[in-house]
Amino acid sequence: MKRKKNLGLLFVAFSLLVSCNSEKKQTTPDTEPAHKELQEEKTKEVKAPEQIISITEAKQDYDNYTKKRAQLIEKIEDPLEDGSKFIASRYGDYDIETVKNYIAYVEQEAKEAGVKVETLRFYFSTYPDKKDFPDHKKVKHPRQNSFFILPTMKVDAMNMGFYIKDLGDGKKEAALIRDYPGILDSKMGDTNKENSKSYASFIPATTSTPIMFSDQSLIMNKTTMGPPPYDSDFN
Repeated sequence: MKRKKNLGLLFVAFSLLVSCNSEKKQTTPDTEPAHKELQEEKTKEVKAPEQIISITEAKQDYDNYTKKRAQLIEKIEDPLEDGSKFIASRYGDYDIETVKNYIAYVEQEAKEAGVKVETLRFYFSTYPDKKDFPDHKKVKHPRQNSFFILPTMKVDAMNMGFYIKDLGDGKKEAALIRDYPGILDSKMGDTNKENSKSYASFIPATTSTPIMFSDQSLIMNKTTMGPPPYDSDFN
């Protein structure tokens, strides 16, 4: 009797296994097209952007900057504290994951504020002649030329830089950089007028008036600039 019972349980288990395998086989053909489409999407060829330039043109542009900009910058800048010559920067580095994450973050914040990112605007800038930034982080190379990235949105057929205001209750609003307190006067950054102009790599937290925690900058800087140390792909 016990043997018959065991055989019965074995038969039931076998029947369930066959049934499951049969269902898997039936569903496989339905899922194959979607899987193939996903693979095709992943392997889709990306065409070169129209903005790509030749290596020869890049070399010419690099040399032109050396002669007409970098040499002039180095000429008017005083030597460093240790007496060494001031060297103008030629490039800035971001690792590719940082760039991807930045774009994703900017698009996320813009979407939540109900606007569309039109462009990423690169502003030339210069670090202050100080040891520390207003956020108390060290200025690695005072007076060094740099750049920062500012996303823009469309306003009356013009692209204008913006930041995000948190209105509470999960609501966000895009506001123009030019309307931020202190931007269009000498209150931003250093009280010294000359240094205020040179300290272009700002974030809203550098204003002399208290910033509301709901104001979120989308400006990216904090990159690795070079030289120094002096190394370049073009000379």
